[in-house]
Amino acid sequence: MILTEQHVQILKHIHAYTNVKRYHGMLPEREALAYDDKVLEYLKECGVVEEGIIITSCGSNPKGFRLAEGARHELESLGIDFTDKGWEKVRNDDYVALDQLDKEHIELLRDIYHLSKVSRFCGVAPCEMLEDYERTLLRMLYDMGYVFHIKLKGKNVRHGDGYVLSDKAMRLLRQSGMEG
Repeated sequence: MILTEQHVQILKHIHAYTNVKRYHGMLPEREALAYDDKVLEYLKECGVVEEGIIITSCGSNPKGFRLAEGARHELESLGIDFTDKGWEKVRNDDYVALDQLDKEHIELLRDIYHLSKVSRFCGVAPCEMLEDYERTLLRMLYDMGYVFHIKLKGKNVRHGDGYVLSDKAMRLLRQSGMEG
């Protein structure tokens, strides 16, 4: 098996999705469209990459790709390093800087935290409860990755449209002693 830089690049991309539960550890086909089909076919023929179906609740069930069983160890023995040291450093960094946030932002994060703890709201801070805040504050926190906007559906859902805090926001509240 002869691997080019393009082969290694797609293998690393496929490996990056290993722990993504939403995609069952597979690189979705739409993400693989950036690569030449022949490259992917060659890796499948070599037995390094497997093709599968990502089962979704909406029923679209797209194709996906993952590293074959034992392929990672075989590829590492060939000298391919699957660790992304830059990403690992950022991912393991628990410190969140306050330099971009004002007092209003922190108050909004804290309110979202407390509203999402109310059992009646099913873990979501309802949009209507946050109407007193400026939309720009919420938009900025969303754009910076501090909050996620979600919509829940179901017959038992009272407040289906709202916000939840990201892990980044939770770390910020924890390190500032403002959680709880």
